[in-house]
Amino acid sequence: MAVWLRRTLVALAALALVAIATAAWLISTFDPVRYKDLAIEWVKTHRDRTLAIDGPIKLSVFPRLEVHLSRISLSELGSAAEFAALEQADLAVELLPLLRGQLSVDRVHASGVRVAVTRDSKGRRNIDDLMQPAPVEAKTSSKPIQLEIHSVRLNDVRARFKDEVAGIDGELLLKELNTGRIANQVKSKVQMVIQVGLKSPALKGELRGSCEVTPDFESGSVRLADMDLGYKGDAPNASNIDAVVKGELAYDASKGAVEANKLAMRISANTGAVKLSGTKLDIARFAHDATNKRFVIGQLKLHVLGTQAGKPLELTLDWPELDVKGDALKGSALSGQFKLAGDLPLDVRFSSGAPGGNFEQIRIPSFEARLSGLSGPRKIEGTLRSDVVLQIGTQALALDKLGLDLKLDDPALKPLALTLQGQASASALLARWNLTGQFNGNGFSTDGSANLAHTTPSIKANARFETLDLNTVVPAATPSGSTAPTTDIPIDLAPLRLVNGSFTMRAASLALRQYRLSDVLLDATLDSGVLRVSALQAKIWGGSVEAMGIADARASRIALKAAANAVNINSLLKDVAGKDAMEGKGRVVADIDTAGRSVSEMKSRLKGNVALQLRDGAVKGFNLAKSLRQAKAALSVRKDTAQRASQTDKTDFSEMNASFQIDAGVARSHDLDMKSPYLRLAGEGSLDIGKGRIDYTARTTVTDTSKGQDGADLAALKGLTIPVKLSGPFDAMDWNIQWSAVAAGAVKNQLEGKLKDKLGLPGSGASAPTAADVLKDKAKDKVKDKLKGLFQ
Repeated sequence: MAVWLRRTLVALAALALVAIATAAWLISTFDPVRYKDLAIEWVKTHRDRTLAIDGPIKLSVFPRLEVHLSRISLSELGSAAEFAALEQADLAVELLPLLRGQLSVDRVHASGVRVAVTRDSKGRRNIDDLMQPAPVEAKTSSKPIQLEIHSVRLNDVRARFKDEVAGIDGELLLKELNTGRIANQVKSKVQMVIQVGLKSPALKGELRGSCEVTPDFESGSVRLADMDLGYKGDAPNASNIDAVVKGELAYDASKGAVEANKLAMRISANTGAVKLSGTKLDIARFAHDATNKRFVIGQLKLHVLGTQAGKPLELTLDWPELDVKGDALKGSALSGQFKLAGDLPLDVRFSSGAPGGNFEQIRIPSFEARLSGLSGPRKIEGTLRSDVVLQIGTQALALDKLGLDLKLDDPALKPLALTLQGQASASALLARWNLTGQFNGNGFSTDGSANLAHTTPSIKANARFETLDLNTVVPAATPSGSTAPTTDIPIDLAPLRLVNGSFTMRAASLALRQYRLSDVLLDATLDSGVLRVSALQAKIWGGSVEAMGIADARASRIALKAAANAVNINSLLKDVAGKDAMEGKGRVVADIDTAGRSVSEMKSRLKGNVALQLRDGAVKGFNLAKSLRQAKAALSVRKDTAQRASQTDKTDFSEMNASFQIDAGVARSHDLDMKSPYLRLAGEGSLDIGKGRIDYTARTTVTDTSKGQDGADLAALKGLTIPVKLSGPFDAMDWNIQWSAVAAGAVKNQLEGKLKDKLGLPGSGASAPTAADVLKDKAKDKVKDKLKGLFQ
């Protein structure tokens, strides 16, 4: 054996003995308690966090460096609150590759891991300090260490997220993660099971599957191949999701570019009244690279199958090619069809011309969608034409040169003809529109925007009409004489929760059912289910109305404050209540509030105040003057007279003032003041709005003058108070003159007059009885003759 070879072997043997001796010394002298204390002190000094190691530390050195840790926790920065913790972890590192500047990890095993990641409204994260490089005592090589991990196995890793900037709040549970070798630009088989439980956005379910992952540590990029991933669970506005994704996907972090090949998606889900089943999306190639201004769609085929409210629906879309690079573009037209079965089946066929433009703006010209539907006498047809503009950089879509013509014929509705012109745009966060058009001859214009960034969209809309006749659209009201069964009408304010926003409307004239308004102005806001009408102004009923109100879906509550000035009370009552009960002109003020989920419940819970001031009018249903002319006969028998209200009779007044206090659906009044040239009326009573009944007593006094309606015939009743009882349902009210009370008052007045005559006190004279009356008065038991004497 050569001398040099023998010396080499001896040197290697000696080196081996030294290495073994060194390893034996490290293991024998390793003090876990000492290293625990050093680690805890280092973390406290350099990170201002508290590290706790409650479990044992185990170390082995040869043939690899292995560390076993258990029951470890780390606090938040400068706080005792827990940031992260683990039950146990094993880490094994190959020693020899370290000599070549490589970090070769044999295995990483961990279980029972907990971590909380937060970011406040100012963008401060609880991991910002951990992202900063730790201080070192000596200079290190500028050459980066190459990382290689032979296997990773994680179980029960729980991550809690609360990000106020991104609006994320919830938890992810990594139940299982197994990988093969992880190294730069090396494929690794990955299997995972992840449970998602986010409150915001509302996302709950399980993601499981496998794929081949190729990382690029230098650029931060990753490529996924042979994907077979599935998700089952719920998402915002969707439930019972069952989705599968297969194909290849790559992300380049340095460019922010995404590329997909042979991508296939299969999905079933429920969203609102729509249920998707067997929906497919296939894309041969997709690429988006903003840095290089590249956008590619190749062989896109979409086939949606499902039901809407139980009726089958189907959508197909075919776009063979779109390839954009900078200012160069080539592509083909798109086409498709939408079908929806139902009482009026719909069939929409759409197509376009070949696209043009560049990366900043892709224009798809001559997009046309033709709609048709026919079911017996019901028919719908329409056409939408527009240039579709895709803005890749801002991820927005615009409809330019938009034109819509739509016609609907339905025996249950009035014919509808709608035309629109203008433009609209939309992105994931914002939509805008500026449109003019007509429906059934009513010209209008509207503009606005919709903020879609939040769960509840926020809309700002303005609309202007010259003439708005909604009777050309709204079906005619059911005739009052209809024999259809009467049922309580439900009131559902839940749709107010669907959007937020502000709304304005102006109309030179507006018609809805029996209402005819002009110079209409409406300003309203909608926020979290509360509709606030800050201003409602219009000319109506020969006068004007100003109002404001609230509709609250949270409490199913409605409140209204309104003032009607110089209005015709007869027109107002006919339109609002369907009653022909009064004439006159004046002012009506209302401040009312109610809550309930049906019309009857709202009537029974109505509260507030109503006041009216009227001039030169009449109360319909009863001619009080005509009935008072029967006083002689009625008083002779001291019998009350009742009369059912009649539309042909009325009692005139020159002035009427009254107020009502409403509680629990019952309106009570104590201050009626009604005047005519010959009568004065005061009164009190109640109107039960929920039950539609009245219980009211009007106290009538004949005035001194004989002018006015039948005044001369009633002069003999001067000074007497005549109670008139109004009772019964509103539609069949009874008027009852209580002559018995009048007779008792008349006897008292006559006796007082005689006493004044004998004593020579003022107050006699004109009221003194005649000689015949004095003779009759001797027979005091003949009260009827005495009463007759009053009218001799």
